[in-house]
Amino acid sequence: MRPRRTYRLTGGLAAAGLVLFCAAPAAPQDAGGLEARLRFSQRLTQEDSTLSTTTGLGVTLSSRTRTETFLFSVDSGLEQDFDGSSMVQKDPRVMLSYGRESISSALSTDFSYSRTDVDSISEDDDLADGVLELDEGLLQRYSGKLFLELGRDAPFGATVDLGYSAKVYSETSNSGLLDEEKANATLALRFDLDPRITAGLRSSISETDRDDPGQDVRSESVGGTLGFGVTQTLSADAYLGYSRVTETVPGLPDDIQKGLAYTLSFTEQRPNGDLSGSLSSDIDEAGRRTIARIDRNLELPGGALRAGVGVSTSEDDTLRPLLSFAYNHGLPRGTFGMKLDQAFSTDSDGEEALNSNFGVTYRQELTPLSSLQAGLILRDTDFVSDDDSDKRKLQLDLVYRHSLAQDWNVVGGYSHSISDRSSDDREYSSKVFIGLEKATQWRF
Repeated sequence: MRPRRTYRLTGGLAAAGLVLFCAAPAAPQDAGGLEARLRFSQRLTQEDSTLSTTTGLGVTLSSRTRTETFLFSVDSGLEQDFDGSSMVQKDPRVMLSYGRESISSALSTDFSYSRTDVDSISEDDDLADGVLELDEGLLQRYSGKLFLELGRDAPFGATVDLGYSAKVYSETSNSGLLDEEKANATLALRFDLDPRITAGLRSSISETDRDDPGQDVRSESVGGTLGFGVTQTLSADAYLGYSRVTETVPGLPDDIQKGLAYTLSFTEQRPNGDLSGSLSSDIDEAGRRTIARIDRNLELPGGALRAGVGVSTSEDDTLRPLLSFAYNHGLPRGTFGMKLDQAFSTDSDGEEALNSNFGVTYRQELTPLSSLQAGLILRDTDFVSDDDSDKRKLQLDLVYRHSLAQDWNVVGGYSHSISDRSSDDREYSSKVFIGLEKATQWRF
């Protein structure tokens, strides 16, 4: 096995969610001051045939002023099975971010770390980042990002975007799950030619390193941009550039793909929501893919709607429809939401797949002290090539909460999932839990 390369980039961590069914902390609403939040939970869980207890603890420090934002959050749990096995750490997550901006410049850094089950799914998963994996074991994710913008109030400006991410698998049974590191850098220059026309230059490079015998990928691109204000409500943007992708597999000659890349898009601002459309074509490790789509945002009484439709094709794929949909509605004593998104991604071997994510959430206040929350997530991975098996997972969650004295909540719930690796390979899993939660906060 050849040694893995390590990338060192200046930057911090990108945001991750919180853990252990604790409510994610909201951004501070009041300007100034430091806010501290402490979360504690104790749960008894019956998952399939295993009975366990989990103690969860989370801390968040946040601050927001007119020019600076700061957030630090850490969550983790200790899980103990009643079969006598040793205590283990459960789903640790860390998030750190800092931002500063002025009239002329902006700086932001983010860093995140998380460790979850390989087959865990969430409504907020990045569909362009890998495919659905149905396997045992753990997945650790690291990510960091640094963003710098200069000349915000000047006719000439520049942005620098640096990023790093890594995936590390452990205790898995699938040899195809490869550890992966990715580093990327983008430099963009902006020239305001007049109040309605903006030109620019953009160059980017990224490198993905997968453990042997992984397919390593180096992507490079350079091009020019043009933005034009057609009317006060209609704007158009264009990008024309050149992309080069080099794939390296041990023992084989490098596979180089290169060619023109372009994007044409428009956005029209309307009183009840924007209308936008785009046509783009670019090259990645799976080859050239062309996508055309149109999107519409609508502000509705009591809610909001986002809908989009498109088509996509590639050298090795037929014409496919692409759909997106999101609807949120406020109820008299609750909320309802529905969401559908689709995006293409590649696995560790560079095989292209279409990921689809469908989710429904519902929350209802039963009494002033109690609430019921239900959620459904369906994640599907459809490989372009017939050599790989498509995968699908359905997860249903039901949670009941009742408020007690001094910010204590009693919580109980049920979770059920169905995983399909193929038409004749289906797995079921169920979990029932009950416990206590407490969340307190202070402002300094």
